[in-house]
Amino acid sequence: MIFGRGSARGNLPACRSPKYRPVACRNKRRLREIERTKFMKSVIQPSLFVIAVVLNSVSVLAVQNDPPEQVLELPECDIYLFDVVEEKNLISIVNGRNVTQRVGYDNQPWFTPNGKTFLFTANYQPDRTDVYEFDLATAEIRQLTDSSDQEYSPQVSKDNQTLSFVTDGETANQSIWSSDREGKNLKWVLKNLGEREPVGYYAWNRSTEQILFWSRYGFSLQLVNLRNNSARYITGDAIPVSPQIIPGTDNFSFVHRQGNGEVWIKELNPTTFSIRPLVMIEGENHHYAWTPNGSILMAQGAKLKQWSPGSKWEAVADFTELGMQSPTRVAISPDGKKLAVVAVEGKPGR
Repeated sequence: MIFGRGSARGNLPACRSPKYRPVACRNKRRLREIERTKFMKSVIQPSLFVIAVVLNSVSVLAVQNDPPEQVLELPECDIYLFDVVEEKNLISIVNGRNVTQRVGYDNQPWFTPNGKTFLFTANYQPDRTDVYEFDLATAEIRQLTDSSDQEYSPQVSKDNQTLSFVTDGETANQSIWSSDREGKNLKWVLKNLGEREPVGYYAWNRSTEQILFWSRYGFSLQLVNLRNNSARYITGDAIPVSPQIIPGTDNFSFVHRQGNGEVWIKELNPTTFSIRPLVMIEGENHHYAWTPNGSILMAQGAKLKQWSPGSKWEAVADFTELGMQSPTRVAISPDGKKLAVVAVEGKPGR
């Protein structure tokens, strides 16, 4: 394209004029080169700077927005194992030892039917919890589940072959799932019910195929019958601890906060759905366990306390003398000879 006089290029003489070609055209070309250079510097360089700034910002944001490695915030605790001696209907505990003894979360012990091992939940991986098994004879720890989900509250069937635990699995809320002892062949236990309640804790009576579970919705208790796929609301204001099966019966026990603020362990008949109070809990810890002979054990403060029908709570051991602090959960073996206690390691006598 050729620009003439008065064109957008300015008022320089046209290069087609022979009169101005030798000097003016050279000057014009030079001025155009100068103008073009100034234009490039004034437009392209700032643009490149802006692009560089934007790219750098994007890369910084990308780094900042990278999801950090998930770390579960769980309390540090260990599992202690004791021998149980019973005399005149009162127990004592001896030969206590820390059997997990590591920095991390080791909790929710549950003895297997033969009493040779107990299951527990642990976070050997910082981003999840899995189910493990402790062998009482060899002190070996074996991992049973290995998934990206969180598994809690492990139990096992009477034949010691089928695990059950609480996990997210493929459901929107936590629910009860089962698997083989290798953590494979996962099954959603409440699938046929379409049960969507978020399960926190549960007790599974394998004889009657009934499950009593605690739900976060209203802190309620739900009773499920797997044989006829029915579910029944039992009560609200239930304390978030595991329900239990009362030894020698098919009845369940659970912890309930009454309207007056008192916290009681209560008994549920799963046939008549009747509820009766058993004993009031004296303290802040609400975890407990039944002994085979029908007594209840629980940790309160630094003491291990025992209750039997027709009697009052009685302290039977002092955990501080054993180098333990903040005891919470307790579990007793089916034969009543071993006791597992969850606590924080401390120094004896403190």
